[in-house]
Amino acid sequence: MSTTGDDRNRQVYHARGVARHYQQKTLTRVEAMALLKYHATFAQLDILDLGVGAGRTTIYLAPLARRYEAIDYSPEMVATMQATMPAVSVHLGDMRDLSCFPDGSFDFVLGACNVIDAVNHEDRGRTLSEVARVLRRDGTFMFSSHNRDLFNALSAPRLELSRNPVTLLLNLLRWVRQVANHMRMTPLREVRPDYALLDDDGHDHALLHYYVRQDYERKQLQQFGFETIEVFDEAGRSLDPNERAPESPHLMYVERKH
Repeated sequence: MSTTGDDRNRQVYHARGVARHYQQKTLTRVEAMALLKYHATFAQLDILDLGVGAGRTTIYLAPLARRYEAIDYSPEMVATMQATMPAVSVHLGDMRDLSCFPDGSFDFVLGACNVIDAVNHEDRGRTLSEVARVLRRDGTFMFSSHNRDLFNALSAPRLELSRNPVTLLLNLLRWVRQVANHMRMTPLREVRPDYALLDDDGHDHALLHYYVRQDYERKQLQQFGFETIEVFDEAGRSLDPNERAPESPHLMYVERKH
């Protein structure tokens, strides 16, 4: 067992065959709504796609971009992208260090699928600082993040019941795996009033993710020169600044760089 959450996350994302878990081709409802609403902030402009995975968002953004660059720190993900989308410019690199790109390189940066939550509190600051550096003035940073106010954010794994005996057996096996991972991750969890590092359903509780309250995230972003334009819940509903949205597992933020 790794001694830090970052080590554990790296083991999962660098594992052979991990890309097969990221073969989806569709946008989520909130992603589609946010990208449509803010289409003018990236269409025919320069885009950076953080933690691109197997290219789920690439197929939508790359054709619309003047220049499209993707980055992921998983060699497996990058190899998959190079094999399936050879025309796309994809870099093996870490969002905490975007030194492969000069200052003010992009008009739009996307962090889909809660990608910036895969690091601890200190490294989240490094990531936000790097995003701000590579964005041009008035550029847009759109990203999703786990919601600290989710009503069951601190819950342990739950067994999903089914009347189908085969489905129930599969659910039981998965639940046992989730519980074992949850117990191993418990020493690495960190719970604070405004944010937390928690294991969740992602890879059956084998990862540590950052959960943050909307009001705290807005303050955090201000420190790195961002102005919050809009925040959406999972269903695509625009939220008031102090709204907690306890039913929404994650929130989508739209930020403008000063």
